[in-house]
Amino acid sequence: MSARDDHLKQFVADHGLDTASLCAAIVAADDSQISVRSADVARDNLARIIESTLRLANRKGFAAMTLRELAGASGLSLGGLYAYIGSKNELARLIQRRISLTLHEVMQAELDGLSDPRERLACAIRAHLMTTEALREWFFFLYMEAHHLDVDERRQAIVMERASEDIFTDIIRSGQQNSVYGPCDPAVAAGLLKALLQDWYLKHGKHAERGLDLDRYGQLVTRTIEAALVAQAEEHAP
Repeated sequence: MSARDDHLKQFVADHGLDTASLCAAIVAADDSQISVRSADVARDNLARIIESTLRLANRKGFAAMTLRELAGASGLSLGGLYAYIGSKNELARLIQRRISLTLHEVMQAELDGLSDPRERLACAIRAHLMTTEALREWFFFLYMEAHHLDVDERRQAIVMERASEDIFTDIIRSGQQNSVYGPCDPAVAAGLLKALLQDWYLKHGKHAERGLDLDRYGQLVTRTIEAALVAQAEEHAP
């Protein structure tokens, strides 16, 4: 195992970025509709349901997947499946909410104690990439299948997705206030950065063909956004 793999493994362990941990968080959530009394049983069965969902969605598409197929793939009866989810829409919502909350929580935890804007920006980029690398199938599903949520839940999904983008906005704004970055629109810059970070898990094969691993891609993104932000500051220097 390489040092890079060791770092990712430790990052996963530090933040509970595995299916069992994420499913335990879903079971414990106040808005969970799961009607199984044993938290351990609920966690394990929900993990089977979500892992099967990701496989089926990747193979045939979430829209084409039926709950009967999902029950069979996860080893549950159709009635047993309904003890965890009432509909495909609810299943998509559970995945969306947990993955969005997890990304925000991990980024905030990694940034704790850091004050320098450039250090915070590099740390936030790394935390975003490490989280999506650890949970690549979850994030790919979330990006591709969010349209299956109903209108109100799609709006909520957009709000939650922007929570991580808002972290970048705040970091860039702080850099501007400290004269590190120039007077660009921090929200627009954060949106452009977010698109670069999403490209890592949406087009992973393309980057691998170009010889980019997680660390090199993170360094490239950091240097690119830093160069643009610092250039803005230099253009407006007295």
